Amino acid sequence: MFLGALAAWFGTVKTPLPQAAGQDSAIIPLWRLLVVGAAVLPVIGLTSPLADLELTATRRLRSMERFYLAGLSFSSAVIFLGISALTTPPAVVAIMARGWIAWFGLALLAGAVLGWRLAWTLPSVVAVVLWYWGFGGNGQYRWWEFSARSYDDVPSLVLSAALLGVGLAAYAATPWRRRRLRFWR
Repeated sequence: MFLGALAAWFGTVKTPLPQAAGQDSAIIPLWRLLVVGAAVLPVIGLTSPLADLELTATRRLRSMERFYLAGLSFSSAVIFLGISALTTPPAVVAIMARGWIAWFGLALLAGAVLGWRLAWTLPSVVAVVLWYWGFGGNGQYRWWEFSARSYDDVPSLVLSAALLGVGLAAYAATPWRRRRLRFWR
């Protein structure tokens, strides 16, 4: 809710960031930074001090974890985008929603591979790459810069959906499922 309020209040404020194309820095709206935080927070919520007990997770615990992640991520997205929509144009809210999907997928991938406490690492690295090398010059962003292209850009939507799919697959690939796949080979 706090990030949504920040996006509604300061989201259109432009902030300079370095970029590869040209000598000047890129001027991006602050909402592009805030979307990353709003998408990563639900995944970081899976962190638990009881990690040793969760290594022997039961179906009930895993089911509750899925329910918790789904509820937290859905409510996080709805609250963040809903509050942001109060002062942000609908086209920008659509770009924010598409970006949220991609950042969430990246956070799931990082959390599944590196641990839930480090779910922020991959989105942070990808954000730096996108914001530094994503601007192609002539006022255009590269096709893979899903956080800045127009709301109706199909390649960005497909990329965001693919990133979410990869993140969900990584989340579903629990250690016992990976072990079962190795057994059948």
